[in-house]
Amino acid sequence: MIIAVIYFLHAIFAVYAFARSYQQDGWLQAFLNLGFIITIFAVSLTVCELVVGLFIPDAGYRMAIPSNQVLLFFLKISGFYSQSGTVITLTPKDSITLIFVTMLETMFYRFYFKNTKVVKAV
Repeated sequence: MIIAVIYFLHAIFAVYAFARSYQQDGWLQAFLNLGFIITIFAVSLTVCELVVGLFIPDAGYRMAIPSNQVLLFFLKISGFYSQSGTVITLTPKDSITLIFVTMLETMFYRFYFKNTKVVKAV
């Protein structure tokens, strides 16, 4: 669920950046910005997956089913959860990678798409 939301947010941002670039700078700059956004996402996803892979194993973590129903509910909707018998496996690597990518991209795009005012000398 978290993964789908993050991909959806990236798609919304790409459309927003395309529309904004088209209105301000034209078609060419809009398509260049869209390609730049896709390239930055692909590269940052690869790098962040390598970094997160150092701390979280691909197989995830195994644990017994928690008795607290509220905790079990949140585990089920998080996307980290898979169950086989009385053992659950938590696999948060992909979600944590995407959260890390989103945080890095947010900082980068705030700088890249910052509004700058051009003052003309008289």
